[in-house]
This record gives sequence, C-alpha cells and structure tokens, in this order.
Amino acid sequence: MRLIVLTVITLLPMPAALSQVVRAGRSATAAADRSGTPLRLLYDHPAANNNDGWVSQSLPLGNGYMGVNLFGGVQQDRLQITENSLVDAPTEKIGGLNNFAEVFLEFPHTAPSNYLRDLVLNSATAHVAYDDAGVSYQREYFASYPDKVFVIRLRASKAGALEFTLHPTIPYLADFRHAKDDNRGKHGDVKADGNTITLAGTMDYYGIKFEGQFKVIPQGGTLTAVNSDGGSINVRGATSAVILIAVGTNYPIGNSQVFTATDRLDKLKGFPDPHKKVSDIIAAAATHSYEDLLARHEADYTKLYDRVNFSLDTPMPSSTTDKLIDAVRSGESSAHLDELVFQFGRYLLISSSRSGALPPNLQGVWNVYQDPPWTAGYWHNVNQQMNYWLAFNTNLPELFDPYIDFYRAYLPAHQALAKQYLTQYHSSGLAVDGDNGWALGNSMRPYERSGKSSHSGFGTGPWTTMLFWDDYDFTRDKKLLREVVYPAMRGQANFLSRFVQDVGDKLLAKPSSSPENANSLQTVGATFDQQMIYENYRDTIKAAQVLGIHDPLIPVLEAQLPKLDPILIGDSGQIKEYREETTYGSIGEPHHRHMSQLLGLYPGQLINSTTPAWLAAAKVSLEDRGLTAGTPGWAVAQRLATWARTGDGNQAYTCYHTWQSNHAMYNLWNNHRDSTTTKLFQVDGNFGVTAGVGEMLLQSHEEVVAPLAALPKAWPKGNYRGLLARGAFEVSASWSKGHADRFEILSRAGGPLKLRYPGIAGATVRTSSGKSVMFKRVDKADISFDTKAGQTYVLTAIP
Repeated sequence: MRLIVLTVITLLPMPAALSQVVRAGRSATAAADRSGTPLRLLYDHPAANNNDGWVSQSLPLGNGYMGVNLFGGVQQDRLQITENSLVDAPTEKIGGLNNFAEVFLEFPHTAPSNYLRDLVLNSATAHVAYDDAGVSYQREYFASYPDKVFVIRLRASKAGALEFTLHPTIPYLADFRHAKDDNRGKHGDVKADGNTITLAGTMDYYGIKFEGQFKVIPQGGTLTAVNSDGGSINVRGATSAVILIAVGTNYPIGNSQVFTATDRLDKLKGFPDPHKKVSDIIAAAATHSYEDLLARHEADYTKLYDRVNFSLDTPMPSSTTDKLIDAVRSGESSAHLDELVFQFGRYLLISSSRSGALPPNLQGVWNVYQDPPWTAGYWHNVNQQMNYWLAFNTNLPELFDPYIDFYRAYLPAHQALAKQYLTQYHSSGLAVDGDNGWALGNSMRPYERSGKSSHSGFGTGPWTTMLFWDDYDFTRDKKLLREVVYPAMRGQANFLSRFVQDVGDKLLAKPSSSPENANSLQTVGATFDQQMIYENYRDTIKAAQVLGIHDPLIPVLEAQLPKLDPILIGDSGQIKEYREETTYGSIGEPHHRHMSQLLGLYPGQLINSTTPAWLAAAKVSLEDRGLTAGTPGWAVAQRLATWARTGDGNQAYTCYHTWQSNHAMYNLWNNHRDSTTTKLFQVDGNFGVTAGVGEMLLQSHEEVVAPLAALPKAWPKGNYRGLLARGAFEVSASWSKGHADRFEILSRAGGPLKLRYPGIAGATVRTSSGKSVMFKRVDKADISFDTKAGQTYVLTAIP
C-alpha cells in the first residue's frame, strides 16, 4: 500500500514582499504594446509534447545557470530544464550532457480559445494566454540571471478561478543503457513539503549531486502538498500564483580539479552538496515580489540586449513565426525575419553564457536527451569558436567571461598535455625549465580535458586564443590584456614555438590535419595549422608591444613568423588546403563542410584587401566549396561570414536566406541538418549567422572601421545602432537607396580612428555637440582623425 502524505495550506493575504500587483498589458497579446514594436516569436498553438516539439517548436529561455524549454500546453504545460554540469560517462556515442528535469503544470482547461504563445526578445519573457469557460488565463515566464531562478506567474481574470498541479520529475532514472562495468546510472527522488518541492539525486559516473527546488506562492485559495508517485503541489481557488525554480549541482565553476583528477570519482571530491546553495537561492528570491523579480531581470537583460538595434524599416508582419518560416521555405524572403534571426542569436548568447556558469556547448544550455548529439560537448575545431564570434561584433564582450573561467580551470591539465605532446612528437622542443605552454585538442567536456583528435590539428589552440585577442581588441581593456589575454596567447605560442619543426627552410606543424577532411589525413603543415599559428604569433607579438613587455619568447616568435608559410596558391588559383594539393579538390572532399584553409580570411586577419592575390585565391576556394545539399547549418553560417569578409554582400545574403529556408526551425533554432524532416539542434549555427550579419554591417579587421562593408541589394534601406568595432568603437549607421546617410561613432577608449566608406572624404564630420572635426583624407574611401574617449562623432552628407 502506497503512503500518501497531504499538506494543506489555506492562503491568507500575502506579506508585502510576496504580494502580487496585477499588471495591465502583460499577456502574450499585450506584451507587444508595452514596448512599442518588440521583436518576438509568436504562435497560435502550443508546441507538440514530444522530442520533435522540443527541438523545433518549444521556446528556449535561460540565464546561464539553467536552460528551460517552454511548450505552452493548455491542459498540461511542460517545461524541460537543463543544467550544463549534469554530465554522464564521456564516450563519443552515448552519454554526455543529461536532461536535468521535466516539469509539468496541469490545468482543468479543455476548451481553450484565443490561444497565443510568444517569446519577446526585447525583455526575454515568454507568455501564454487563452480563454476557457469565460475566464482569461495568462502565464508569464522568465529566467533571471541576477536572482538565479526561473520564474513563472499564473493568473486568472476571475477571482478564485486558478487551479493547477505542479509535478516535477527526474528523467531517465530507469532508462540507462548499461554495458558491463560502465558505471552509468542516475538515481534520485522528488518530495513535496509545504509549498516547496525538492528534486534531488546523483548521476553515478562522476558522483554528481544535483538538486532542484520549486516554490509555489499562490494568492488566495488553498495549497496541498502530495507525495505519491513523486512530489506534487495542488493549488485550488487562487487568483494568481508565482512559481520559483532554482537548480544546482556540486560542480565547482573554475576549479581545475575537475580536469586534473584522474579518477572519475575524485573530480568532485570535497565539493559540497548543492542543497544549501539551491535553498539559499530560493529563499533569497522569495523575499522579492514578482514585480521586483521581473524588474531586476529586465534591467539586467536589457543592459545587454539594448546595446544593439537592427531595423530594415519593414512593417511588423501579422503572421505567426511558423508561418513566416513556411513562406521563406517556399521561396519568399522576409526582412522582418532577417531582423528577428539576427537578434535571436544575441538573445540565445545572453541566455546561455553568463559569469558563474559553464560556457555554452554544442547545444548552448538546452538539452532534452539522455544521449545528446556529439554528447553536447565543447568542440574546438569550429563549433566553440563560432559560439563566441558574435560576442564581440554585436557588443556583448563580457559574455566571453564564462569561457575565460573555463579556460582557467582546464589550463593546468592542458599544460600537462603540452608536455605530453612535445614528448610524443618533438621531444627536442621540451623546455629545460618545464614551461612548455599549453596545448589544446578538439573535443572537451566539463570533466575531461581535450585530446588530439584523429581529424584536427593543433590549430584548434591558436584558433581559440584568437577569441581572447578579440576580447581585448574590441574593448581595448589593458587590464584584461595583461591579466588574461596575453598569458593565454603567450602560453599557446610557447607550446607552438616548440612544436613546429624545420622542414627545408620552413617551420611546419608535424603532425598536422585539416579538420575532418580527406579521411582525417595526417600530414605536415596543413593550411589550417599554419594560418592559425601565424595569427597567434602575430597577435602575441602585438600584445607584448601594447603592454611594453620585454619577453624572451617574443624574439623567438618574430624569428619564426616569416617561416610559417601560411598561404599556398594551387593550380586552380585556390588557397591550398594541403601542401600536397595540386588543383582544387585533388585532396579531400571539394564541398566539405569545414573551410579550414580560409580561416585567415575569416575570422582571421591574414587575408584581406592588402593581400589581393591571396584574397582572389580565397574567393576561388570559397566559390568551389559552395553551398550544397547537406551542408550543416553552422557551415552555412561560416560561409555567410566569410563571403561578407570578401565584401560581397549579395553572396553573404544568399547564405543567410539559405540558412533561413533550410536550417531555421519553427522556433528559429538552428537545424544542423539540411532537412525539414530530420531535426538535430546545434546552437552554433544561430550564433554564426548573427555574427555573419554583423560582419555584413560592420568590419574592422584591417585596422579600419568599415560600416556597411557588405551591404546586400536585399537591404536597400535600414539602420543599426551599437555594433562594436576593433579599437572599441561603437558604430551606428542609417542608409537609404543602398547608400549611407549617417554614421555615428562612439569612441570608448579614444585614440586614432581610420574610417572607410566610398566617398567618405566628402562627408561632414562633427561631434555630437555639433563641433566640426578636422580629419586627414587618405583617399576617397578612407579618412582618419583622433578621437577622445566618451566622445561621439557624427558623419552626414556622405556623397
């Protein structure tokens, strides 16, 4: 006989800290009116309550600490929760990130009408609204970073009409596919006590302790806690209710022990159970009213999101987002969707990459599976880098901080890796003093360092430090450069300078690979490795100059740099991917998803307008690589950004439209597959297309700020505000008939500004207060002048 425990609480008027004030205009319909014309994802039906609905229809919310997918059902609303440290056994085909919790809200509503569901990007709030039996019901959801909680508010238009049951569950408890001695498994339970449900357990492989707490705060009515088939809470006769959710594990952010401990059960040894942490979060959040929680969330979120606006002066469409996607799939284009997809990428990064939490992985911070694709790990041969390209040009540089913390944690293990690989491949390069820098392979998880894969060379490390250099170059934060950026770049350069070997009169990586192409050919001096090493050396040398550092490593890098030979042009006029290559495609797949030989064009700075022969050869390779059936979503995004770097906005826009029609799912998530029937979510494609659009609108990789550098014909009129250029220049632009009308440039750090746009030498330049600015004319397309930190410069009357 099963024991059922009931706790019944009659709700009295609530204390001021928890009182609810009914806010007008917070339904799904009215949310748009509050902010004028916000960008939002809009639907007239719930997401399907299955994994297909999760991947293509549910709405993602997050605060870095957790990701939540909202289904918006009427009789049963489902919320799926992810926490990025809840990881199972580290294998390539099974295990990896695990689904943290499935949460169900059940309502006695059977005949809904006027249903709407939305996700408002401007405020990072989601809504569900409908009518049933003469009562209007409204739900609002948001993931608060400052309070570390997910918040739900339920309301009924009629007093006492709100009834619901909250029932969280632990997924996959009995579903693990075991092999002998694999140590896999998951166990735990869910219990209700008073107005709080506690979900707690252990993931066996690493001994991860996990806990979630769900606090229900109704206004009016009665609350009953039930412990049968897990814990649940019933609320009857209420008018509104707030639900607070906090989650956590015993994973220590930024602690190297999780990487250096060799025994799996030692990785979390000594770290506290998450119960107190989660309890404290819930208790602190409950001291705030709903209005305060929402205001704190919106203030934090909009501080980031509102830095950038992008408008193509198009009216708001009346159709829902899924219908908009269907129209694009049928061949139409949508300027509104162009705006929406761009800002959606920024929204996802704000939702998944926050200090104090792990960085976003292949799926960001959203995963429903027991065995997610590629274990939802950290892949460093394109995917992890792509996750952060938009952080810099779309003005979100502090969102790179979680990766910096991740790097600090994995650094000791990767310093040991440098010694291991030098011993294996080039023992004469080992340092006498033991300082060999640090090496990076490809795949990594929150508990396991990366190793050299069979298909990617050591260019993954210097490619990663390119992100560190961008963090400085876009912000010009010298403290960051001194304390974080330079040590990371120097450590990588130290290893690479010992790893490269003399081959004739060149210094080449040996062994070397071009990621995942040519059946993972192991060769010498592949373009991928040589270009990435070159970029790292150049930027490390430059960083030392900025800091005025006399580092004995710098002369070594300066001597090695000219011998790296990073660009070879082949018989087809292409950038060669392999030194052995003759004509294009003579080695490897000609339409391969990776474009590793072109990283010196994007995101690097090696190939540019000052190297016209290399730029022409890069275009040959880019054209021949092409967009073919089956090209993954992230690869389309990379092609978009790379075409933008050539200045060809029309080709870049073709890639953007291809991504929208082939890879955007109904919830705008990136489908890794080029198919409407096979759906596989990877967040990198979302981040990549946003970065690529930013590159169309503003470039700064040649030490020149170039607004509208790759403007397509599809965007004859529009404006943007707040994009970030290298040199810490915040740029805004407006244009009509395909030509610039006005530029505004805020100099955050001061210093010289070189500006590029056709005819710019004939423009009028003034400060924001109207004072004329003298500038030096370089040619018709380039001007330069000195700037002061905090001053805004306005350019008008552009010929």
